[in-house]
Amino acid sequence: MTDLSDRLDRIDVKLDKLSEAVSQLARIEERIAHQTESMGQIDSRLNDMEARIRTLELQGSSRGILLAGIERFGWIVISAFIGLAAYFFRK
Repeated sequence: MTDLSDRLDRIDVKLDKLSEAVSQLARIEERIAHQTESMGQIDSRLNDMEARIRTLELQGSSRGILLAGIERFGWIVISAFIGLAAYFFRK
């Protein structure tokens, strides 16, 4: 009888350990699910930021082209004024 009682006690201890392991597993699974959700949010934010950066890069390059054209035109105008001034002061 005592052998049976000892054996049942050992089974009870093992079942307690098993139930504790299952509850820990559930907590770990919940943490993983939360981290997966957070990573999904971070990924979507990163994609949005990449799109915004691409837009800004395109706007910046088009502005750079426009400013380069304006600068060239400005140098042409300045050169023309210097040429006209030299022409009029030559006389």
